[in-house]
Amino acid sequence: MDVIKYQHFGFAVCLLAMPGLASEAFASAWACHKAELTREVIIFYPEAPARLPCKVFYAKPNENVMPRALWEAKNTQNYCEQKAAEFIEKLSSMGWSCSTTASKSKPTY
Repeated sequence: MDVIKYQHFGFAVCLLAMPGLASEAFASAWACHKAELTREVIIFYPEAPARLPCKVFYAKPNENVMPRALWEAKNTQNYCEQKAAEFIEKLSSMGWSCSTTASKSKPTY
């Protein structure tokens, strides 16, 4: 379990370290597992608590693949939430077991 927490912490740090991201960022996250593999889907809200703008990131933390933004919205409410839900459904239909993970704000040092 600690390994999973570390992976999510590392992913959150990676997101927050990206240029232009606000200091009070917030994310909603899911982890999907299949065999030894993990996939992460994160809705990132750089101006939380505002739900816009938002970006949906996809990561393969065990495979040394940088997270990539799949979708983003600046004006359309619930767009990121809808796209993330559709993507989670797609992963589930392909045999991945997905569940929400704890939402995190920027870590304090």
